Amino acid sequence: MKKASAKTIVPAVLLIVVTAAFAVVTAYALSLKNRNEVVIAAAAPQSPSPEIAHPLRTAVPETPSPAPTLAPIPADPADDPVAARLLSAPFWSEGGISFENGYKSPTLSVTVTTYVDSKTFSKALVYYVADIYVSDVTQIRTAAANGTFSKGGSGKMQAVSKRENALVAISGDYYSVQKKSIVIRNGEVYRKSIGSADICLLLRTGEMETIRGSETTLNAVLERDPWQAWQFGPSLLTEGGRARTSFPKTSIAPGNPRSCIGYYEPGHYCFVLVDGRQKASRGLTLKELAVLMESLGCKKAYNLDGGASAHMYWQNRILNHPSGGGRKISDIIYVAKEDYPSARFYYGKAGSAE
Repeated sequence: MKKASAKTIVPAVLLIVVTAAFAVVTAYALSLKNRNEVVIAAAAPQSPSPEIAHPLRTAVPETPSPAPTLAPIPADPADDPVAARLLSAPFWSEGGISFENGYKSPTLSVTVTTYVDSKTFSKALVYYVADIYVSDVTQIRTAAANGTFSKGGSGKMQAVSKRENALVAISGDYYSVQKKSIVIRNGEVYRKSIGSADICLLLRTGEMETIRGSETTLNAVLERDPWQAWQFGPSLLTEGGRARTSFPKTSIAPGNPRSCIGYYEPGHYCFVLVDGRQKASRGLTLKELAVLMESLGCKKAYNLDGGASAHMYWQNRILNHPSGGGRKISDIIYVAKEDYPSARFYYGKAGSAE
């Protein structure tokens, strides 16, 4: 047998080497392709379904709640026509729909945001803002703890809010402990006496006004055709929408938990709740509360019963952290979903519908 010459061995070896190298490169390329597909699939954002609104997310300030667990990041709402329309429009034309921090329907819109601020007022502060649009002012309602404003009494904020099927609610003006203050609720006059404190009128036109009780009369108030009238106060802004810098001497002026209502224009309001008397949130003085309401862009703002009474109810629970665990309240200001029975409002002492 003849021995293979170098001329025949070298080409054969080169052919084997080249073939093996090609196989290795091909196998690596296939594995790399498969690995990229897995990464892309895992990283692909999950677009929210139009039928399920709660995964929609908007940019909100830092909250004191624990950090959420890891979850798929939804697509930018701008990439989803349904989500974009839900977040940008004052109302939602396709029936009531709840999402992460709000509710929208053909007649109302509520968005609730929690703010944590340690810079504006130099110390830790937590406050909550319910931004509210309504198609009719009668959707801003009040309710007495015992069911009627003709008597006194008090009750737990959560129980009263649930009874009224409130979507969002704040504590009112504690009318039951006021010896002399006008009480007009849901269009009905319950108390005609007027004290010297500032009065807040929510008119049937949707406008909100604040006037000095010492400078008005019952007839002058009734001529304004008020839907609601509260007398606690004080008012927080000037006629030009600027923060007041001075207030009558009062025991409630220092830093405290606060509850107040703000007005932008007819149909657009806000409920604001400030936590206080605790390490996480020191509360606000009246002057600071006025600065806050101006910074929110309100044209009118009115201080309500605060301290341990300051509560905000949202999505079937008390949202804030009331001072000392809170106390019973005499009345609430609230917005109800229009599909609840209590939304079919009745007027007049006889209970006849208008």
